[in-house]
Amino acid sequence: MMSSGVNAIATLLAILLTTSFAITTSAFSVPPMATSYPRPLHPGGFSLPPMVEDLIPIATTITSAAADKDSQSKDKILQKDLLLVRPPDMESLWEWYANTKRQTDSDPSWGRIWPTALSLARFTLQSLHSGEEEDGSIVINLASELNEQDQDIVKQAIKALQTTSHIIELGCGLGLAGLSFAVSAATESKNIKRTVTFLDREPYALHCVMASAAINNLATAPISSEQEVVAGGTPPLITARSSIDDWTSTDKNISYKDLQLGALDYDNKQTLILASDILYEPSSMDALATKLRNLLHPTDGGYVLITDPEKERTSGCRSALVESVKQTGGQVVMLPMPQPKNDGMAMNKSMLVESDVDIDGNLAKTVLIVVHFNGA
Repeated sequence: MMSSGVNAIATLLAILLTTSFAITTSAFSVPPMATSYPRPLHPGGFSLPPMVEDLIPIATTITSAAADKDSQSKDKILQKDLLLVRPPDMESLWEWYANTKRQTDSDPSWGRIWPTALSLARFTLQSLHSGEEEDGSIVINLASELNEQDQDIVKQAIKALQTTSHIIELGCGLGLAGLSFAVSAATESKNIKRTVTFLDREPYALHCVMASAAINNLATAPISSEQEVVAGGTPPLITARSSIDDWTSTDKNISYKDLQLGALDYDNKQTLILASDILYEPSSMDALATKLRNLLHPTDGGYVLITDPEKERTSGCRSALVESVKQTGGQVVMLPMPQPKNDGMAMNKSMLVESDVDIDGNLAKTVLIVVHFNGA
């Protein structure tokens, strides 16, 4: 499903990233210097907007599962550094659309790291490292106001995130959550072979995602019914894939069967969906609920994790989504995401990054929406 253009541009960007600094140092025979981020990659032209390479630290805390229940629990700091290919900012991206492409109605919002994406990336990192009690239950701090049934849905979603072979980031933009999950999962002890598929209607966003995957040492492949095998005959642990997708368009609306999972050799055929900042119009929530169900396994169902700003983009979206999901046969749980703290961090470091600030200049607050669809 992924066009050859996405592959070609992603490959070109990856080559630029991996060779430009090496050529510079070898030509002048000087010791390499520490890279300063964001690092300019491309000034922009007709085929590509301006691009930079950035280093995004994804940091969070987790309570140790081994902590004595009678003693005060201790938080462990988790951090993954993610390399990200992106436009310098939304303003320069919009100027490129308007002045170079002559497209004044284009949406540059995909070129920003949104707080909701950062929050979801932290949640996936935390979830991958959540331990289990002797009864198999997940150890993670949840909102105390959740009832037992809702807590169980959230815990089962976390367990699914740990074990599901096929992860989808819907409306991925720069792919921060999916890439963070992929990089974290590649180093986890379970060694589960997975695909991470990025879906977005903006092809330039997918160019960035696939280039980012390459420079983070992830295998990349087109969506195909054929198993990807690297030299030596061993399939990669994590494979990143992408496709143009628009759930408001009949000819670009990707469903489970389009993912071509049936012929692939993985532990399971289930999918789990990640998404952030995709709730904009209450009138489109019926289509979104149907989209979510159609991306999950037809008979097994599955889970969806969505992060949304506490202050809705459009009032009424979340309640409309809840109603639409219930009408489609699903369940919904919503809970506030904890804001990151700097407890335990070195004085010269912080868990907070620039993207933790919302467009109003405040520390962003995020809501997690957990959706569950039962099997047929």
